[in-house]
Amino acid sequence: MTINEVNGAGQPQNGYTKVKVTDKDSGKSFVIDFRNAKVKGNQAEWTIKDGKVFDKNGNTIENNELEVTRYQAALIKAAAEGDENGKKLDSKDLIGSMYGKKAEEELQKANSEYHIAKDNMNVPAAQFGDADAMEHGTIYANVVNAKGEKGHLEIQFLNEEQAPAKQEEKAWYEFWK
Repeated sequence: MTINEVNGAGQPQNGYTKVKVTDKDSGKSFVIDFRNAKVKGNQAEWTIKDGKVFDKNGNTIENNELEVTRYQAALIKAAAEGDENGKKLDSKDLIGSMYGKKAEEELQKANSEYHIAKDNMNVPAAQFGDADAMEHGTIYANVVNAKGEKGHLEIQFLNEEQAPAKQEEKAWYEFWK
């Protein structure tokens, strides 16, 4: 039986892992089905893989729960909303710079004191700030509050959720075989 065939409470279904995301500031939580991914915050780091959630030391986290700050919860929720299906977070949510707009909307809904930081890297600056959901499998956002405190969240899809692998290199004369 493969991991994709497992189907039960808390177990992956079709390659997804049910993850409970808890806002440790408010206690509110929601559940998202993640594809295999690494999630990084300012100091925290988790790996979601094969039906389990691991901390940065490789220890399994009970109940597949990510305890995050209010702004991180809003950014994860915005990432899952990329394809208008907020229940799953996968490569279909890779919507480019539009992620910055969705992230800002979710930050406002969550009454977060943080906002998407201005893009200071690109000329011209990205329209929706320093946040992106890139086609090679990375979703990130940099945020800042009125006090100048900065925050970061990054989601990097693993394995099959990354960009398609290149075809095997062949010598020119082998293409006709």
